[in-house]
Amino acid sequence: MDKKEKCIKSNLIYDGKILSLYKDEIITPNNITTYREIVRHKGGVCCLSIKDGYIYFVKQYRYAYSKEILELPAGKLEDNENPIDAMKRELKEEIGFISKSLEYMGYMYPSVGYTDEIIHLFYSSENEVTSTARDIDEFMDIIKIKIEDSYRMLDNNEFEDAKTIILLSKLRKVLLKD
Repeated sequence: MDKKEKCIKSNLIYDGKILSLYKDEIITPNNITTYREIVRHKGGVCCLSIKDGYIYFVKQYRYAYSKEILELPAGKLEDNENPIDAMKRELKEEIGFISKSLEYMGYMYPSVGYTDEIIHLFYSSENEVTSTARDIDEFMDIIKIKIEDSYRMLDNNEFEDAKTIILLSKLRKVLLKD
């Protein structure tokens, strides 16, 4: 059985700075007409960066959750921006790093039920420290945590951000090789 849903009509509800919301009329594989609400997003990047035995995080207030969240440096893609260029920009902006070794670690879908967002994941182990260059509306603290302590925190469910959890998990064997 073909499980693909077919779009009959797509209706733009909201077109914002970082996302667009659509209400699509679709036909299911068993020929039922229904609707899907879809958030279209340009995508994003996230990087686990280490220097001198520490992983660098940012702690910032996230309005949607009404609290500060500890997460790896990340950001959204600009129009037609290459993920590598976006990640270099975000590392400089958020933690003041110029990476000499940006390794692509794949990608993730943050929430498959309602958005087409893709977050590209990176690892950086050779970083030169420079000043940050944050956007005017960005407020965050740089938090550096020893590699071993970061994994204790992961095991104790102290991270809530999916991209952070995924990158830490992907790199566990590399970073805890001793």
